[in-house]
Amino acid sequence: MMQRSAVSIHQHVQSLLSEYQCPYQFHEVRAAFMGAIASPYVVDPLFELNALWDGEFPELASQEKLDEVTKTFLEDFWSLLAAHGKDDAEQPFSLTALDKATSLNELKAHAKLRGEELDAFLTGFFQDQENLELDEDIGDSLDILEELVQMYTDIVNMEDSTALRSDELSDLADNLLKMTDMAELEMNNLIVSCA
Repeated sequence: MMQRSAVSIHQHVQSLLSEYQCPYQFHEVRAAFMGAIASPYVVDPLFELNALWDGEFPELASQEKLDEVTKTFLEDFWSLLAAHGKDDAEQPFSLTALDKATSLNELKAHAKLRGEELDAFLTGFFQDQENLELDEDIGDSLDILEELVQMYTDIVNMEDSTALRSDELSDLADNLLKMTDMAELEMNNLIVSCA
């Protein structure tokens, strides 16, 4: 049987999220699953799937539809993401690709998306646990990710009326791209260290 491409799997996941009115967007689901896969805790993929609908899994019309959802999310998508944690992983995990923002509204939208991704990753990683006993390097990576979430929130909360010169906007947009690089570095440190 031929293995499906990453693009095909992503498209199918997006289609199912839409069809079953998942309250989370694809970028959040992808990050949450990656966080759960990287988590040092025992994770139940079926629980993670159910959590996408806040514990209220949608009614499916048939066993065939249930099989489609579970295969797509728990076999295809989960396996695709889990490959990032393997020692011989061909590519590190990356966040949603975004072009450099060219307006304040675009900058805020990019920051919102990044904040959602990191928040979802951290939620998946922590698995509702509070008192983590982790190596210092792992703790440092988590601290940096939490600081980045706050920085993204600060950008999102900028007043729409904020006057920025074009060079200031460009500098902020460049910083947002650097923050993405930092986030990916720390996330991949966690993925390789803990998965």
